[in-house]
Amino acid sequence: LARNPWDSAVQYKTNIFDLDKFPAGSGFEATFWFQAVKGDAHDFADIKAVVERPSLFRVFVNDKEVQAAPGEWWLDRAFGVYPVGAHIVSGKNKITVRARPLTIHSELEPVYLLGAFVLAGAARGFELHPPSPLAAGSWKAQGRPFYGAAVRYTKTFIVPQDAPKAGYRLSLGPWRGATAEVFVGGKRVGTAAFPPYELDLTGAFAAGRNEVSVVVYGTLRNTLGPFHNDPPLGRAWPGSFQQGAKGGLPPGSEYSSVDYGLFDDFKVMTGIAR
Repeated sequence: LARNPWDSAVQYKTNIFDLDKFPAGSGFEATFWFQAVKGDAHDFADIKAVVERPSLFRVFVNDKEVQAAPGEWWLDRAFGVYPVGAHIVSGKNKITVRARPLTIHSELEPVYLLGAFVLAGAARGFELHPPSPLAAGSWKAQGRPFYGAAVRYTKTFIVPQDAPKAGYRLSLGPWRGATAEVFVGGKRVGTAAFPPYELDLTGAFAAGRNEVSVVVYGTLRNTLGPFHNDPPLGRAWPGSFQQGAKGGLPPGSEYSSVDYGLFDDFKVMTGIAR
């Protein structure tokens, strides 16, 4: 196979499936290395690894075989989830995937780590460190450069019994993400994702204590890449992933990810949103 047939060819009838004629002794093994800095034995206990199409691979963490959690998946049902935290040590770690025999479906893909941790930029890539609280500001600057899901920012707002009739509005302030939803209590009241980044909250409050939340969503651009060679935003196709970093694995500071987050506290004020 000159190239990966699944992103560099077009299947006519079953011409790619028909290549699935590999001998019993065929296959490959790939090892993914990472550094971890543990403070105590419980750090990283909840970390899980994600391997695509687990039925095709055996997975090992520091040479100890692990099994996919039954019925558990991430992003796609073909992405198996493996509890690996108990096997992570302070220092150098490895995750090994082994495919034997080879099949036409045994496509090597990234292995992902999920769980409570932050990343610190190193001379090559990143190191895993125990988690720290997330505050207002850039997710990337707080050790989450690959995080692309959502963060909920919450505070309590007191409405007096003699609340003015002018109503209330939420002003989001500086932020970056795919969208920003607003909740009062457990009820979604709208979005403040578009200029002027405000939302009319008239009628959403009751007298007394009200919990107001803004949920900022990232995107899978930070989670899935591409990360190298400073790719322009809005472009992600096979060629973007077929070119590694120039000069080899770069420092963590040179990875390309988008600066998502709520960069300043949101405000609730009297008056109707413009």
